[in-house]
Amino acid sequence: MIKIVNPVSKVDWADPFMSYCARTGYYYALCTRGDRVEIRRSRHAATIADGELSVVYRIDNKTVFGCVWAPEMHEAPDGKFYIYTSGVTNPETQEKHLFVLRSLTSDPFDGFEFAGFLGDKTIWAIDPTVHTLPDKRQLICFSRLTPGHQVLEIAYLDKPNVLGDKIARIARAEYPWETVPPYCGNWTIVEGAFFVESNGRLFIIYSANGCWSDDYCLGVLEYVGGDYVSESAWVKHPEPILTKSDGAYGPGHASFFRSPDGKELWCCYHAMKDHNAETKPAPRYMNLQKIEFDETGYPVKAVAVPRGSALDPPSGEED
Repeated sequence: MIKIVNPVSKVDWADPFMSYCARTGYYYALCTRGDRVEIRRSRHAATIADGELSVVYRIDNKTVFGCVWAPEMHEAPDGKFYIYTSGVTNPETQEKHLFVLRSLTSDPFDGFEFAGFLGDKTIWAIDPTVHTLPDKRQLICFSRLTPGHQVLEIAYLDKPNVLGDKIARIARAEYPWETVPPYCGNWTIVEGAFFVESNGRLFIIYSANGCWSDDYCLGVLEYVGGDYVSESAWVKHPEPILTKSDGAYGPGHASFFRSPDGKELWCCYHAMKDHNAETKPAPRYMNLQKIEFDETGYPVKAVAVPRGSALDPPSGEED
């Protein structure tokens, strides 16, 4: 048994995404690298940050000029893997745009191809995440920069790389814990969304505050019925579910994955090792911890596991 010791990365691993694929038997992880998209894989969660490496995309300074942030990899109904991310498409204005990479085969380590931008409606958008519904329709949620705010919006995907026509705004920062200074002064932020299912309930777990704030944390939206792509379909819960601890400041931009035996849900997020009173970047490291749910299927509020804590690996992981 290989214990997990947080942080699991020795270097900056901002905006981490992690998943487990039962078909291949590997964990996969991606993070912000700026000028490229790279995938790590490992048989063990504890070693994922140093796992086998595949660089699947590099900017060409013709279509994408940099700031490739927060890539996520999702398997689509067509059996291919798709990576959703964003990058600068206008170096003069620093305008950003969502774009998609598509795997060449059903194995993500066989390489990816550029599969296009997600249309003009995703200009100034970042942090895309995707969820496949039981009827195989796909949803995409992302954070859009608007004057004074970053907000969460949702849409259907007509195809894994084609955005639907309808977009709905479903969240902006409003609670005191979502607007903690110093990072959030006249600018409020919700970003880094991820879909989570539990006990028949569908949530979007997102990050609030600035990503370099000690008070960066995870909040919850819940689907309450009706058209998924509508403001009325989603309700925000009034309390965060994951907050800072000593040695794990600003936990956020999380992804979630099931253990190899499917019995546990794990959270992969970044956090800072030290208090940061500034509004400028500080190293953010990958952390892992198991998420518990109450009898109704709602995630139990927790604090980030303190730095140096040794955790048992996800259940069902091979020795």
